[in-house]
Amino acid sequence: MRLKWTVFVALLIWGCQTFGQASQKPLRLGVGFMGAAYSGDLTTNGDALHQFYPGFNFTLQFASEKLISPQLNAGFGRFVTQDRDIAAVDGIQPNTFVDTRFFHVDFRLKARFLRETPIHPYVSVGLGLLGYTPRDADGNNLLDNLSTRNEGETYGSITASFPLSPGVEIEMSPLLMLGVEYTFRPTTSD
Repeated sequence: MRLKWTVFVALLIWGCQTFGQASQKPLRLGVGFMGAAYSGDLTTNGDALHQFYPGFNFTLQFASEKLISPQLNAGFGRFVTQDRDIAAVDGIQPNTFVDTRFFHVDFRLKARFLRETPIHPYVSVGLGLLGYTPRDADGNNLLDNLSTRNEGETYGSITASFPLSPGVEIEMSPLLMLGVEYTFRPTTSD
């Protein structure tokens, strides 16, 4: 009689545990390398995509089979750019060089297509923050350099960003995926 109860309780616990695990959505952790390029006030000569600088990206998302799933991203990198041909405006010579380290944190909704195949194309859109520390050619912080801006013109070191990404993921195994993504990150700042 004791053996029957022991087997019954063991099967009940095993069944509950199996059911509980089936309903959980495991988290996927991603680590990636990125190449960062700048496009803005200092790329007036059409040279925005001529130089890429290395960076890292980290991702956290649910391993969902649904079309749309949430995703958190964070990363950091650096870029350097210059445009020596920028002319003075109203007697003020704008800065012609910038070197900045940056970080980003964003929340995205990711739509994955062809989820039943080992190759998953996707698009994602999101909202995030981009932080940066711009410096001039001498290493001086540009946030404090008011002589290169119009009177009253200020900007901070954090801005909103709106990442837009197409990409593709390839399932190498149930635990490993390889992916390639292009992210355009428009911001609310120059």
